[in-house]
Amino acid sequence: MARVVLGEIPSDQLCHIGSRVCRPRPQMIRPFHLLLLFVAVAIIDSLGNNSLPLIDRDEPRFAEASREMRQSGDFVIPRVNGEYRFDKPPLIYWCQVGSAQLFGESDFSVRFPSVLFAAATAVLTAIWGARLYGPKIGLWSGIIFGTCLQLFIHGRAAVADMPMIFFFLGATWVAWERMTKPQSRWLWLAFYTCLALGFLAKGPIALLPILFPAIFYLSQRKGFSFHAGSAVLGVVLLVLIVGAWGIPALIATKGQFFAIGIGRHVVMRSVAPMQSHGGNGLIGYVLSLPFYLLTIFVSFFPWCIYLPGTFSRLRRGLDLPERYLLGGVILVFLVFTLIQTKLPHYTLPAFPLLAILTAKQLNPLGPARFLAGATVALYALVGLIGFSWVAPYFPSKAAYESAKSSLTAETRVAYTGYDEQSLVWYFRYAVTPFLVRLSPPGVAHFLDSTSSGVCVVTKSDLAQVTINPGWKQISISGFDFARWKIRHSGILPLPEPIDLVVLIKTPTG
Repeated sequence: MARVVLGEIPSDQLCHIGSRVCRPRPQMIRPFHLLLLFVAVAIIDSLGNNSLPLIDRDEPRFAEASREMRQSGDFVIPRVNGEYRFDKPPLIYWCQVGSAQLFGESDFSVRFPSVLFAAATAVLTAIWGARLYGPKIGLWSGIIFGTCLQLFIHGRAAVADMPMIFFFLGATWVAWERMTKPQSRWLWLAFYTCLALGFLAKGPIALLPILFPAIFYLSQRKGFSFHAGSAVLGVVLLVLIVGAWGIPALIATKGQFFAIGIGRHVVMRSVAPMQSHGGNGLIGYVLSLPFYLLTIFVSFFPWCIYLPGTFSRLRRGLDLPERYLLGGVILVFLVFTLIQTKLPHYTLPAFPLLAILTAKQLNPLGPARFLAGATVALYALVGLIGFSWVAPYFPSKAAYESAKSSLTAETRVAYTGYDEQSLVWYFRYAVTPFLVRLSPPGVAHFLDSTSSGVCVVTKSDLAQVTINPGWKQISISGFDFARWKIRHSGILPLPEPIDLVVLIKTPTG
């Protein structure tokens, strides 16, 4: 078997594969068009972000951890409600802290970093697509990624995914450039920097692009070997970047950050479904294996209609970029298919690659233009009207708004029966103390022991609470959007209805 060095594609391989030709395209997308794409995606993913309350459970946890970083001045260990949060590395928290410094604390500000990374990823997709196939396909690659449904959802979410996906794509692209331009000696620096920053965004999954070149060569039945020098330097760089945060974090938490952040949230997530996201047992696991093959037709909406034609085209033959892109897509889907915990957005890192492959299928462009325009109009309608319509049904923000006029900085707040983290995020706009979880019999003692207090109680627990006639009571109805169930004879899961009572004791109450 021929031996080639990983990081190099011989010129004869680069130019021809079978009868298909893959030549470098010198034309690039005009900077104005890239700016327009960035602004358009940023606007689409920003619409309604201040009217739609943060969605439990993840968004409020990230948002509150960022707030507590600012309040405590500890930018190493995230905390939520005063307790360590080991779920994710700190990059997104740092970005949210910066956004809050600029715009103040709000639902909009904690979502804004994800918006920027989503728009930047769309632009990066377009630039790479243009380098591979010319400006028209490149620009449509960015449009496809920027308007797919899963990006509309996660491009605005105050979670760690978008920074990771941006650096994941950066590493994937640079790995390709390293193979096509082995004479460039500094691409390894960009590659390992992207890996390190992706790791700081969401952990080990960001390292997956390391495998893409090997898969590319193996798909051609070519041997490969490593550039030992750049690999060693790259690993040292990666360790230095991650270790600048990771070592102090491990020391401060006596190793818990690794044990929980990697052990529970990576290893355990791989072998057992977390928070009911996946099938239980061997039968459930087997039944869940086609999960992403089904959800892709929702997540990649509306461009999913082009997927059958795209894969039919790829079956007839691949040029080298298509082989590389398809290998990355398959590996991402395979890894998350084998992992037992499953959520539709887990495969989002593959979507920029899928967008480039799909953009080659848009011929003629007339239907695609209509589809893109209709999709943007639909998203604008949802962002401007739909989010405002559904906002009153978020019970945590409604509970905060009902009690806001009675709150002071020293007001103590507790909850029982309803423990979503959005309560912490909204009430700590106004109060300094951390919130307290109670059992229903403890509510009376809690409120009696403070001059100013609030307790959020589920209506079903209210019978166990000794009510003081001087307390103000406000009823709240809504839906717990963190809990979905199939009810009655329906086939679609719906959010659980929730009825709360806000008990308020004021200094005169």
